Amino acid sequence: MTPVRFLRSAQADIRAEKSFYRKISPELAIRFQTAVQAAVQGIAFQPLAMQVVDFDIRRWPVDNGFPHGILYRVEEQQILILAVFHPKQDPELWKARAQT
Repeated sequence: MTPVRFLRSAQADIRAEKSFYRKISPELAIRFQTAVQAAVQGIAFQPLAMQVVDFDIRRWPVDNGFPHGILYRVEEQQILILAVFHPKQDPELWKARAQT
């Protein structure tokens, strides 16, 4: 299993989405968190399983009924989570994060 590190902005993405879903239903927020955790575990175990979507950035679906994707980069010693994005969000936002 490869170590996973989150950008602070990616952690903020998760908090914002959980907050959004919590306003609809606390159970929905829990489902979202569980789906994100499962996706991150999948990334850690099979980081190269998903196709490259932009340069060296890959997208792993959150699933469990959520349209979000986890955008990440496979680095030499770790996986860097750049963003957790809804597909309707402007991709330029996560692409800017990839420049850091």
